[in-house]
Amino acid sequence: MILVLGATGKVGRALVPALLDAGAPVRALTRDPARARIDPRAEVVRGDLDDVGSVPLAGVSRVFVLTSGHGGDSAARETALAAAAARAGVAHLVKLSTTGVHFGQTDPITLAHAHAEQAIRGAGPAWTILRPGAFMDNRRFWLHSARTDGAVYVPEGDPASALVHVRDIAAVATLALTTPGHEGATYELTGGEALTPAQQVAILGDALGRAVRYVEEPEPAARARMLALGWPAQAIDGTFELKRQSAGREDVVFDTVERLLGRKPLTFAEWAREAAG
Repeated sequence: MILVLGATGKVGRALVPALLDAGAPVRALTRDPARARIDPRAEVVRGDLDDVGSVPLAGVSRVFVLTSGHGGDSAARETALAAAAARAGVAHLVKLSTTGVHFGQTDPITLAHAHAEQAIRGAGPAWTILRPGAFMDNRRFWLHSARTDGAVYVPEGDPASALVHVRDIAAVATLALTTPGHEGATYELTGGEALTPAQQVAILGDALGRAVRYVEEPEPAARARMLALGWPAQAIDGTFELKRQSAGREDVVFDTVERLLGRKPLTFAEWAREAAG
């Protein structure tokens, strides 16, 4: 049995059906099973990582470890989960981290993942670390203003990025969770090309079938916009610090997805067409 944490999140929503399609039994963790939209083939269970004792680990052989990464609490949760998994006899932990750890960044989000990586490696079970770069799905919040204002607002200085599709992350995670040979491996995951924000906006406009303006805005305006969209202040602070430290690094392309999956990574144009639909 494979336990998937974060089953209702960006990666989890892609990973659960990918694992099921691969023939693996899946136990999907959520705080509220009644409201969760999870593939009905999975066993949906209630649990809260703030109370690791509520996480049903009995009968689980492998765990996909995913928390928000915003601040030190996520590292503490993953540390507690790794220890509980070891006590329960779990054989393999696959942790979702970030490429920032590869580059030695010290922003709060990256540090939380780095500390959790250390805990996963030292817990006892076999481990695999996945370090994706920026997600294409993070551009989903552009859609509203693109449709209503005909514009996308991007913080000044936002760097070019080799964005990765969550289905590619899920495909690599499925490989690590269902086939041997990935124990002790650390995989950096990106898309196949680095695109500037202006290029991304142009691609999104093509997918929407309309002209969309690319507008750079000062950081205070960007912060206000993110707050209005419901982002927690701590997440906004962490994101801007991560962006500052990842400048000049987000455009690095790793060949891991193609090497492991034997195909090209999914493109931003493919993602944009899906999101526009």
